[in-house]
Amino acid sequence: AQLLDGGRLDDWGQLFTEDARFSVYGRTYESRATIVAEIGSMVLPPDHPAKHVSLVPVIDFTGDGRALAWTDFSGVGANESGQIVVGTIGRYYDELVRDGERWRFASRTVAMAGEPLPDDIAASPAF
Repeated sequence: AQLLDGGRLDDWGQLFTEDARFSVYGRTYESRATIVAEIGSMVLPPDHPAKHVSLVPVIDFTGDGRALAWTDFSGVGANESGQIVVGTIGRYYDELVRDGERWRFASRTVAMAGEPLPDDIAASPAF
């Protein structure tokens, strides 16, 4: 979130595999380059600052260099009078893969509060 909110799109893109998939608002973007171009274009300009606030993820290491993660988040920004307002809340549903010394997103599905989950997304576990 810090990289995306800071406009560091090239660095943010490195968090994804080359063939990653990113689904949000009913659309799916495939490949790191497409994700950076499309999601990066959604970043607000500096005169309209906003932040993603991510909570503690639940991570399930599934073996063989793979993991699933569920992370609740909110998007906040300032209104015209400067008050901080919550713009959205939701959950990230991530599939991660080990790439050498680094973990990268192979898939990220964003579900905003109230949206139904796609059938192929694993609900967060109850630990």
